[in-house]
Amino acid sequence: MQSFIVGEGGGPLHHALAAVVKELRLSLCYAKGLAQLRLDRAFAEAERPLVLVPDAQALPATVTEVVDFAREFNGQAFVVYVADTIAPADYKRLVRTDSADWITLRDCRDELPELVARLAVADTSGRAAKIVSFVPSKGGVGNTTLVVETAVLMAARRKRGGLRIAILDLNLQGGTVADALDLEPRFDLSEIVDRPERLDEQLIDIFTSRYSKNLDVFASSKSRLGLDGVKSELLFTFIDSIAGRYDAILFDLPVHWSSWTDTLLKGSDAVVISGTESVPGLRRLTTALDHIDRLALPGSKLAVVVNAVETDLLGRASRRMLIERALAKRQSFLVRHDGKSASRALDIGKPLSELAPQSRMVKDVKCLAVWIEKATGQSQESRVKTPLLREALA
Repeated sequence: MQSFIVGEGGGPLHHALAAVVKELRLSLCYAKGLAQLRLDRAFAEAERPLVLVPDAQALPATVTEVVDFAREFNGQAFVVYVADTIAPADYKRLVRTDSADWITLRDCRDELPELVARLAVADTSGRAAKIVSFVPSKGGVGNTTLVVETAVLMAARRKRGGLRIAILDLNLQGGTVADALDLEPRFDLSEIVDRPERLDEQLIDIFTSRYSKNLDVFASSKSRLGLDGVKSELLFTFIDSIAGRYDAILFDLPVHWSSWTDTLLKGSDAVVISGTESVPGLRRLTTALDHIDRLALPGSKLAVVVNAVETDLLGRASRRMLIERALAKRQSFLVRHDGKSASRALDIGKPLSELAPQSRMVKDVKCLAVWIEKATGQSQESRVKTPLLREALA
């Protein structure tokens, strides 16, 4: 957790507060005043930081200023007013913001650790990840690439801490998510198949491969344990256990459908079906869509991605009429072919969105990422324009 101490950093009060913060192993920055903190870039990018406002003679902040600041950043920061005394009316105003509290300096060493622990629990328990399932209509359609690129873009899109994203690679015997991001796969369900009670926060940390501040990956090394050997109760228990940590979890599903796949899709906040533009590819895509239609998923939560689309000299989809006939009534996205760049990114172990952010493939996937944010209610944009199929084909 990031922390900020407001006021001049040289006084004994600030030194005492800093000592407590360092004991808690929190990152610490100083701000001259609340007005300066509002403009501080580190504060703007921190995820619900702790703001300590001591009642110091140098640049003092009034309780009213602290209350106003807490209201302004309600849910985005937590403010602690450190003073020997406080008027009862002021204390009520402070705690009614739901983003502030009062602690005396002499009690800081005891009460601040408890407060930080409560905030950590609140940050996870109050958050339920949106579930986004990526389903390949057949093998080799680039489903994993779509998952990786979408996750990286979503994790990087927002300010103030960003969206916390996780990828769960359910290709337990041959997943390539970890390879695409040059990570060590650490997710091993066999550890808890016979002893599900072992699943706790510490084990989840062991299972986690961290790519960046906002993106974690749960991917398995090649294992004898396939999805058919995993009970649905165990898988869904694991999903529930990590849901509080993230804003969204993106699932890379295998081609083979398990007995619980339909249940997972019905419980998803958004479903993305991927395929290719060839005649057999579109046929497999429509077959998969027919099955998903029988699950009665809301149309607003379902999108189709035609991957590796070839274009003509004008940049238009070469098989646009064929694609339009097959998918005219669907929310569809076309991702243009960029095989050379995609292969280079895979060889290096970096996402294409970081290696070549202006590539046409990345621009197309970005449209998908925006749609997912809108479909799951996480978009910052009041009006998100997603292209109709006819517009995308033009």
